[in-house]
Amino acid sequence: MASKDNQLQQILVISLAIVGLLLCVGLVLVNNQRKADAARAASATQKASESDNALRQQVTEGNQFKQWMGFQEADNFETLKKSFDEDMLRFGSTFDESTRFYRTILENIYVENQKLAASEASAKQDVKHLKERLLAIEEEKNAQIAEFESEMKKAKADLAKRENDFSEQGKKINEEKQAIATRLEEKHSEITKMTAKNTAEQTVLTEKISKLEHATEILQSNQADTDPFAQPADGLIRWVNQRNGTVWINLGQADALRPQVTFSVYDGDENDALGAERKGSIEVTRILSDHMAEARITGDLATRPLLAGDKVYSQVWNRGRKVGFAITGVIDFDKDGRSDLDELKQVIAINNGKVDAVPAEDGTIVGQMSVDTRYLILGKHPDGNRQDGLRTAWGKMSEEADTLGIEVITLGEFLSLMGWKSERRTIKLGPGAVSDDFRAQPERQKVPSSVPAKGDKFRRRKPQASY
Repeated sequence: MASKDNQLQQILVISLAIVGLLLCVGLVLVNNQRKADAARAASATQKASESDNALRQQVTEGNQFKQWMGFQEADNFETLKKSFDEDMLRFGSTFDESTRFYRTILENIYVENQKLAASEASAKQDVKHLKERLLAIEEEKNAQIAEFESEMKKAKADLAKRENDFSEQGKKINEEKQAIATRLEEKHSEITKMTAKNTAEQTVLTEKISKLEHATEILQSNQADTDPFAQPADGLIRWVNQRNGTVWINLGQADALRPQVTFSVYDGDENDALGAERKGSIEVTRILSDHMAEARITGDLATRPLLAGDKVYSQVWNRGRKVGFAITGVIDFDKDGRSDLDELKQVIAINNGKVDAVPAEDGTIVGQMSVDTRYLILGKHPDGNRQDGLRTAWGKMSEEADTLGIEVITLGEFLSLMGWKSERRTIKLGPGAVSDDFRAQPERQKVPSSVPAKGDKFRRRKPQASY
């Protein structure tokens, strides 16, 4: 029993000794760990202090850099970057991107300034030399001026002597010139008499020649073969759109056709354009190709609509050449009392025609009619008190047209044959009405009895060489 108790005590003592040893070891380890943590804390604190000092040093240096570069300490990085980019774009655009810095740019500016200073010094030296040269030139110029003035005095004296000699010679020349002028005047008088005599003889001969030519043309016209195909149609209608009122014809750019030219239309079964009756009229609106154009229908009958295959013909337009016309009288399309002469000229020009002669208000005739003139277009007979000149021109042009065998046609008949219609005017009624829109209608046009009445048939073209 005693031995068991001793064993228990021994075990207990050993256990306590082991526990005490472990406690000592733990205390030693804990103390070592505390010392290590304290050392690390002290090291971290020292590093933090050093970092703060370095940061303050960098901030101080950065602010110093900002001041050196001309910025404020409060300017942030974005402001500095924006200013830097602008400066580089403004001052460093010619530099390589790897060298776009303030120092590089300043060094380059310094070098350029040195060069400019050297150039300025050289320029000043050149200016000095030029001033010295200018002074030398001024002295040389003054010497030359003095020499020139001396020579000029001698020249004036010589000139005075020569003028005296020339004056005496001039008197002799004037006397001779007067004698020559007297002889020339006598010769001129003789030449004038001879010219007047020759002019009178030439006028008589010219009238005889004109009458003989007119007689010859009339004989040729009467002997011409009235072949039904001598005056064929100018073209054909290829397609008709009655709904839109448009047609296509086989004429185009290659035929010298242009918009606003008007044609009369007759039946496609008719072989003679000279005697065919009109079915309607069309006006060219658009050139489609070399031999195709679009036109709008300006006149037709519901009982005789225009059809594909119908033929077109114009008294004004001719393929590739211009036809001449003469105009006389008062031209008034819409009976409003205003002259429409310019509009008639425009209608003829649009249809590739030309105006050979037209009267002025003073009775003079602008242009000249010839045997190639197709028609003399008669407007309203001028019967006003201030239209004496137009009446005189009416008589002259009518007589000349009869002499040359030019066919006479009234304005209405001419426009009807062309298929041209005047645009209607819109007038205001009521309080806004204008008195000029309600003028009295002029008297009906007076047509000389020698002008034959015409229907809707085309006029025969004379068998002349120009057509």
